[in-house]
Amino acid sequence: MGVDVAELRGDAKGLVVYYMRAASCAICVRHVKALAGLGLAGRGVAAAVVVPGGAAQAERIRRVAGGLNVVSSDGVAAHRAAGIDRTLIVQHSGTLLFDAKGEERYRLVATLPTGGFDAPALAAAVERL
Repeated sequence: MGVDVAELRGDAKGLVVYYMRAASCAICVRHVKALAGLGLAGRGVAAAVVVPGGAAQAERIRRVAGGLNVVSSDGVAAHRAAGIDRTLIVQHSGTLLFDAKGEERYRLVATLPTGGFDAPALAAAVERL
C-alpha cells in the first residue's frame, strides 16, 4: 500500500512526503520538526510524514509535527511502494517532492537517517515548482 499523493496534495501546487525510518528515530523526529518549520503551506505546498507502523506510532509523531499531516503505513509498505527499502534491518528514510501533476521532482533517500532530509536542498526544489 502506497501513499495517495493526490489525496495528500489536495489543491496545493506540490507535496513533500518525508518517510521516517521509525517513530523512535530521534534524528527523524528532528527532521519532522525541521520540515514543519519550513512554512511550506505558505508557499502553496502540502507536506506529509509517513511513519512505519500503526496508529500509535503516527500519534507519537503527530504530537511533534507542528500541524503536518502524519500517516502511518502498514509496517513499511508505503516506504517500499515509494522505492525506499532497507539494508539488512535498517529502514531507509527519505524526502520526496511531487508537483501538481503527481510527478516526482525531488528525491533524497539514505540508509542512515542523517542523510534522508536536507532542508536547503528541499527549499530550493520547492522554489523550482
